Amino acid sequence: MLHNLEAEIARRHIKKKEIAEAINVDEKTLWNKINCVTAFTMPEATAIKDTFFPTIDLQYLFASDDEEAINSK
Repeated sequence: MLHNLEAEIARRHIKKKEIAEAINVDEKTLWNKINCVTAFTMPEATAIKDTFFPTIDLQYLFASDDEEAINSK
């Protein structure tokens, strides 16, 4: 799961429907991507960052649980 992305969405009170529309996917597909069932493409990730989180680092936003575990060692 992409916990950082989830947290930033919640902090800013952004509706997931808005994010799904911004990257032209349905809400189920967005759910799959946030939960790492499928991957975000680089254009999707960049669009989300640029549209909703322009001041937040892309790598931070899209860090998976596995990456966070590695980086904390």
